[in-house]
Amino acid sequence: MKPMRVAEKILPYVAGVLFASMWAAAMDVSSHLSAMDSQLGIYRDLVGVKVFWFESKACLVLPPDAYVSNCNYLGGIRAITLLSALLAVVLVAYMILRKKNAKNLQ
Repeated sequence: MKPMRVAEKILPYVAGVLFASMWAAAMDVSSHLSAMDSQLGIYRDLVGVKVFWFESKACLVLPPDAYVSNCNYLGGIRAITLLSALLAVVLVAYMILRKKNAKNLQ
């Protein structure tokens, strides 16, 4: 079998595994953000959480003047960012392989 055909068959599974890994990391980050939000029960207003994706940290935005405090570094945020970039690379490679193979079949 040709390596191009093997890669074309394997890349969708790789993309699926990457997407599932992103989902698992997102669920972990979501639980951490939920725990951060529930720590501050003293505020009557909603307390927002701001995520800095490239710094891998999440901070609370306190009312009423939107003061940013209580920043926590979460490794899952970095994992989501890296897995997203890797998924984009895999999908672009799959798209290129499909286009090349479609041209070869014509």
